[in-house]
Amino acid sequence: MVNLGKIIFNAVKKSYALSADGVSKMPKGTKFDLKNPYILEALPEQKIDEFVKFDGKDLKTVCEALDNGQIRKGFDSGELQALYKKAFPNGKPSPCVNDEGFAYMHLIPGRIGEQFDAHGIAKSSIYDQLVQLNNLLTKGIDKTKNFYTAPLALPAEKAAGAGPGLGASTAYKDGSFVIVADKGKKLLDDGIKHVIVNDAYYNILPDLQRKFPDVNFVRADEVVEYFSRL
Repeated sequence: MVNLGKIIFNAVKKSYALSADGVSKMPKGTKFDLKNPYILEALPEQKIDEFVKFDGKDLKTVCEALDNGQIRKGFDSGELQALYKKAFPNGKPSPCVNDEGFAYMHLIPGRIGEQFDAHGIAKSSIYDQLVQLNNLLTKGIDKTKNFYTAPLALPAEKAAGAGPGLGASTAYKDGSFVIVADKGKKLLDDGIKHVIVNDAYYNILPDLQRKFPDVNFVRADEVVEYFSRL
């Protein structure tokens, strides 16, 4: 396994002179700087765009996170467009796209669903929902902006006061994806552990799983068994 973070850190470290006792004089708080030729040389070819988001951040923190698997590398714009074409070879989603998730996810028992904090990616176009998922998995949730979460499901007695409509007090289920925290955890505090993939993107689920191996992707028509097992 290539420890890219270690490679980058050592490359920058070598750019500084050594003190009399052989210790690098690299200043504390050195930043990850894409203008630094030593960093550019250490990065994988044609992958520089993936590291723009780290520019200006603490070098040591970025390098440690890279090697600890805390930073996910997502799809670039070209790959996202290719995935969309793979999902919709005819170029256009059907009018009833994502109906399966709306049906199956409402079958999750409330006593189970209330243990999972969730957020449905349901607004904007089908393509933009894929882009949003990619951003959330690579950059994390932006805590400086409003981000609403809700239980995946609720027992009938708790959902009774939610008003008219199915799941008014639970996460939206009519979009392409629902991001879910681990059991008993919170999305804003603990991050994304599971992603429910609706029928729009069933056939790219393996691609998503390969790109983000530390996240569990599950088809919408298998959610009842999946979350019941958890």
